[in-house]
Amino acid sequence: MLYTKDTNMAIGCVLLGAGQSKRMGCAKQLLTYQGHTLLESALSKYSRIQPLAVVIDPCMGVEDMVHKVQGIPVPNEHPQWGQGTSIRLGVEALLQWEHTQKERLEAIVCGVIDQPLLNVQVIDDLCNTFRDIGDEKSIIQPQYGPHQERGNPVVFGRYWADALRLIPGDMGGRVILRGEGAPHVTYVWLERQCTMHSGIDVDTKEDYDRIVSEGGRYETNDSHP
Repeated sequence: MLYTKDTNMAIGCVLLGAGQSKRMGCAKQLLTYQGHTLLESALSKYSRIQPLAVVIDPCMGVEDMVHKVQGIPVPNEHPQWGQGTSIRLGVEALLQWEHTQKERLEAIVCGVIDQPLLNVQVIDDLCNTFRDIGDEKSIIQPQYGPHQERGNPVVFGRYWADALRLIPGDMGGRVILRGEGAPHVTYVWLERQCTMHSGIDVDTKEDYDRIVSEGGRYETNDSHP
């Protein structure tokens, strides 16, 4: 259980790991970076949040990895239907956890497994920003690097649980971020001088090769106005 500092505010997490990696051409969940698969690395970083619902493709046989970090494996039998399906399944698993534990979450972190440079401090900063605002309608999204690139993970206040469950199959959380939730989004600018920052995701072989060859967190003297 992640309780934000100085409060008993409980936060859960949905980690999306069932993507088909069409642009990559292979299962990026099992690509390696610094001796660990992308899935293992993400599980290690997000396991600081419990309950942790990890949406996976059951054909990949990674349930044991999830259990090792006390995560809840959530099989998505139809990953081809899109990210919205995985978000719905993950959120429903957290709501079931609430029912079983008789404890109400205050927020849900939505994360992805394809950010090998993600610093765990990012997760803490976003959750603590949510805590500081103290509003269940709040949404916290990071902006990375000198150009303030928006990315993941995103913290959704508990108010948005039903909306997350209704995201169309081929859409992601941006439906809320750019729609009904837009007035409630707070942006947190992180790693301001880094060009290889926590927000960089791996969508293509070129992305992966770049991260493997260059590593992370190169700094620039540029700054965003």
